Amino acid sequence: MREDYAWNHIILEAHDASKDLGVPAIGMEDGYVLFSTAFLTATRFGCLKAMDAGAGVGFSTVWIAKAILESGVDGNVYAVEKNIRRFRRLKELVAKYRLEHLITPVNGDALKYVGKVTGLNLVFMDIEKEQYLEFFNLIKSRILTGGVIIAHNVKHPYGAIADFLNEASDGIWRTAIVPTGAGVSISVKMG
Repeated sequence: MREDYAWNHIILEAHDASKDLGVPAIGMEDGYVLFSTAFLTATRFGCLKAMDAGAGVGFSTVWIAKAILESGVDGNVYAVEKNIRRFRRLKELVAKYRLEHLITPVNGDALKYVGKVTGLNLVFMDIEKEQYLEFFNLIKSRILTGGVIIAHNVKHPYGAIADFLNEASDGIWRTAIVPTGAGVSISVKMG
């Protein structure tokens, strides 16, 4: 029970920090979708190597980290944020709660950082919406078979979101959209 309280506290602190900086954070219902998908992916693989592209101050990142811890597997989340103010708050949150064993904060552009990682089995994408298709095309070969790409803000496809959803529903990819307030897509690499 105490551990649940601690995670709830961390999640709420990250959410409040997002509001303080004017960062449009994912909603709580999106967080539950992210946590559930990360938890199931972690248990399926026996580990979780994840990336949070557009991590902000860490609200979405802590949901993934919580899934790693609660699933009982080894894992790490690369929390990539290019905005320096947001990155500093993310890094402070990780240090304050001693989450370095679960979260690696990265100050950089997710589109450039993607070339530095391989063997991912979960990616959460919440970057600039016009970059979704480009990012998907860069990351898809770095996802293990059975791995998942989760994208935020897909309920009203604008920018490159519609093209991303078409691409992520073709060939070896299967995509479902969870109808949360903003819409969350879950794309699984089938082969």
